[in-house]
Amino acid sequence: MNTASTDLRGAEPPGFDPDSIGIYPREILAMLRRRWRWMIAPIVLGLLAAGIAVAMRKSVYQSAATLLIDSPQIPTSLVASPLTDIADERIAKIRQQIVSRDSLAGLIRANALYPDKREKMDFPGLLDVMRQDIGVDLVGADQARGGGSTIAFTLSFKYADPLKAQAVTQQLTRMFLAEDKRFRTEQASGTASFLENRSEELRRQLRDLEDKRRSVEAHYAGALPSSVALSAQSSSALRAEISRTDAETQGLVQQNSLLAARQQEIGQAASGGGDGLRRSEDRLAQLLAVHSDTFPDVIAARAEVERQKALQSRLPPPGTNLISTEIAAGRQRIAVLAHRRAELVQTMADLDQRASQAPQAAYELNMIEREYDNIKRQYDSLREKQLEAQVAANLQSEDKGERFTVVDQPSLPLQPLGAKPVMLLAAGMAGGAVIGLCMIFGFELLSGTIHGPDTLARTLKVPSFGVVPLVSGEDRFSGRMARLTAALRDYLPGFRHAPGKELGR
Repeated sequence: MNTASTDLRGAEPPGFDPDSIGIYPREILAMLRRRWRWMIAPIVLGLLAAGIAVAMRKSVYQSAATLLIDSPQIPTSLVASPLTDIADERIAKIRQQIVSRDSLAGLIRANALYPDKREKMDFPGLLDVMRQDIGVDLVGADQARGGGSTIAFTLSFKYADPLKAQAVTQQLTRMFLAEDKRFRTEQASGTASFLENRSEELRRQLRDLEDKRRSVEAHYAGALPSSVALSAQSSSALRAEISRTDAETQGLVQQNSLLAARQQEIGQAASGGGDGLRRSEDRLAQLLAVHSDTFPDVIAARAEVERQKALQSRLPPPGTNLISTEIAAGRQRIAVLAHRRAELVQTMADLDQRASQAPQAAYELNMIEREYDNIKRQYDSLREKQLEAQVAANLQSEDKGERFTVVDQPSLPLQPLGAKPVMLLAAGMAGGAVIGLCMIFGFELLSGTIHGPDTLARTLKVPSFGVVPLVSGEDRFSGRMARLTAALRDYLPGFRHAPGKELGR
């Protein structure tokens, strides 16, 4: 029985499990010894492909510069930073400005880039190629964990010419620094300008409120909360003044009444005095006609005449009326007091009306004051922020704020990107070897053969008594070894051949 050519796929015993068939390490080595020639062609093809790749590969050089995000020279506790964007966003915005159409077109024309691609590609496609060649890699504060805030970034450019790659990287670095300064200055100046405009608007609102408050105070003059107490005092004073006016008027009325009575008495006295003087003179004349001057009755009559003359001399002179003048003056004073009283009554009525308007005036003034205080607080806070923003803008213009600084200047690349030719050839050789191994194992596993006595014993579940080497024309080395073994067995009766050759197909 030749176990090397036995195919058990059609004669499986009962209870046979195909999954139980295994391959042992020495059987794998036997496979490689039998079919090692199958690896020559894949290895040669792999080396050939690697050589072609090395020959056709175009060298691409990369120049890189490292830029550090430098902290402000003035502590942020003293001057707040006007940069609201984090570093990543600012770098992304500046990169978009750098890779814009106008910027890249200027770089391409200034450095005569991509001369071979200009004839084959349209200009937008050429711009896309250059955008892909420009790289911006962020460097975080905690690189071990792959996170943290960005503290630096690397700006690079890839090109076939190392000198042009370095030159373009230098230009990109200068553009990055200039764009960063413009971005910082514009943002700080824009913040200061916005705060200034807002402050001016609030200042205008404050002026309008002050004008409105003066208008309300003028409209409610005397009815303001600060004037209510004064108005009450004025009202009391006016009432007292009216009382005094009434008292004075009443006194003048009484005085005029007395003067009128006195005038009447004087008139009566004046008329009575004249009659007495005439009667005294007539009596004196009658007595003188009868008696002498020394007669007692004559002397008494003459004394009566003198008394009447003295009494007549004490009376007001004829044609003057002092009492009438005083009465007229009193009446005039009464008229003045009446007019004054009317004015006082009108003034007191005005005060009462204004006092009734005091609640409305207080409400309107309180509303204006509340709005004024709110706007004033906003204005004061905004004014402080405006001063800080102006200081920050000055710092940015003087490059004393947060900025980008070049740590590593653009380098001149000495080695092209990608693997070295030796590594490519080694990779091609290794790939060919792997393909050859896959071919060998695939053929051996898919052909359905038994690869050795161990697999046969495991499959049949019976031990093998011996191994008969397979000698075929396909394996000359195995045939020679078999003939050599037979010859040695003939000439050396004690020679025993250890099983070393596994079964073939």
